[in-house]
Amino acid sequence: MSTTPSIPVLRGGGAVLRHEDDALTLRRRDEELLIPLRAIRDVIPNRRAVSVKLRVPAGGTPVTYRIDGVSEAAADLFAMAVGTALAELPEPDPSFDGASLVTTRSLRPPSLSAGAKAQDIASLAIAFGPGVVTLILTCVLVVMKGEAGMLLLAVPAGLVTVLFNVASAAATYGTFQMWLFPRHAITVMALRTRPYTGKAEEYAYTDSSGQTHSCYRSNFASQIEIS
Repeated sequence: MSTTPSIPVLRGGGAVLRHEDDALTLRRRDEELLIPLRAIRDVIPNRRAVSVKLRVPAGGTPVTYRIDGVSEAAADLFAMAVGTALAELPEPDPSFDGASLVTTRSLRPPSLSAGAKAQDIASLAIAFGPGVVTLILTCVLVVMKGEAGMLLLAVPAGLVTVLFNVASAAATYGTFQMWLFPRHAITVMALRTRPYTGKAEEYAYTDSSGQTHSCYRSNFASQIEIS
């Protein structure tokens, strides 16, 4: 039975650095970098920080990725474990540039198109419109009849009606999605991007055009279906 300790995951400063197979993954707030081990020259711990230096052609300045605010013990263990893995790799050509192997994936949600924005506005109008219009007309009629005191009852009742309409619209739309999308849309698997937190989890998936998207679901599964 192997007694080799697991390589820790480093978290600090809003970033996550982990070792996965033959690469390091550095996840920041708005991007994720995949750094193959053969692109790395050295991993250097410095108290509560870790620097990942890439290989560069002779005489060049190495590109460095740094994560701060991590556990000092974890930083030392991480650097030692990755250093052991690097020592097993063959020495590359002196002209090799490690930065050419690094890939970056944006985690920023795509901006909405004009059509999508118009659809969102229309959805809000449908959800809020009837209740708000009814509330306004009721208040006007009450005032015209000289029963201004009734506003104390009409306004709270109208607000409850508006909220009920919004909740009904959201439930109807969710049910519509569950029924229609799996039958007429493309369904893909979305993978959870971080360890389970018990809150709304972030899942990432790739659409048919190759673009990566993120969504949030209250789910404990490591992967879910998205339509």
